[in-house]
Amino acid sequence: MQDTLSIPSLRDPESLRLAAEMARIATEMAACEDVDRFAASGWLPDRFFDLLDGFYAVYDNYITHNIGASRLRIQCKAGCARCCRQAVHGVYSFEIISLYRQLRSRLDYPRIHDAFLRQANEFQALAADAGAAGGDAGDVLTRALRAYAAKGNACALLAGSQCGAYEHRPVPCRMYHSLTDPILCVTPLGHTFNLEPPAEAAEILAGLSDRLAFPYSEFLAQGLVVFAAQRQFRPWNMS
Repeated sequence: MQDTLSIPSLRDPESLRLAAEMARIATEMAACEDVDRFAASGWLPDRFFDLLDGFYAVYDNYITHNIGASRLRIQCKAGCARCCRQAVHGVYSFEIISLYRQLRSRLDYPRIHDAFLRQANEFQALAADAGAAGGDAGDVLTRALRAYAAKGNACALLAGSQCGAYEHRPVPCRMYHSLTDPILCVTPLGHTFNLEPPAEAAEILAGLSDRLAFPYSEFLAQGLVVFAAQRQFRPWNMS
């Protein structure tokens, strides 16, 4: 099972440059005037999502640089998909919107939606069981996430061993890494860590996520199901 650790961002010039670039892009996203009208319009401009793609690209470079400079021996590799059998939690609201924007026109979207609905219901049941055992909200969430991971359910976006929305995968998917054999990722022997976005960018993105003001869950499956239910939102090809 995941024993999440954080490694500090390096303070070398390249790491600082990438961190500053992420903060700049996040600031531009937050400055899009349509953000505060989203609850009423259900619409965001293409530029917002272009900026998000740009943020992801810089974030990926930031991760690569920090891991390389730290000399950590990451065991993750293409085709593993072990991390795709855990609950994706901590997703920003605009990442839900972005993924829905990508998925809605796909021929396999009904299947993906139904799979996410089943997973959302299963997670809710596990969270209820965890809540019945007592403890604060953090303890309840941790127990629910562990119980969900133990079931080994594949993400609805997983096709074989490949992510069906890899380029648009959210921050929690990008930041997760394993230092031990990936087969151990959902066991007590697994040693994993998250390399999160730097603090300044993360703070801007969190505030932006809150401003979009629609009822969503940080759990990817549940967030997409809730958003899809908001059928009054305008088609994405309208300007």
